[in-house]
Amino acid sequence: MNPPDRTRRAAVDFAEARMAAEAAEAVQQRAAARRVAERSLDIGDCRELLLMLGLSGKATLGARE
Repeated sequence: MNPPDRTRRAAVDFAEARMAAEAAEAVQQRAAARRVAERSLDIGDCRELLLMLGLSGKATLGARE
């Protein structure tokens, strides 16, 4: 394997590792949002807690599933 191939393979490996990490983070964020939703007093409480935890984005869409 010559250096350009090694460099390309390293870039592919990095991209794959990053995608796996992002997928794992999304799973953790959905689980956290689900737990917050389960323990919240009401929708206002839920929104406030999710905002405090930085979970108010797209990752929380599956929280009620």
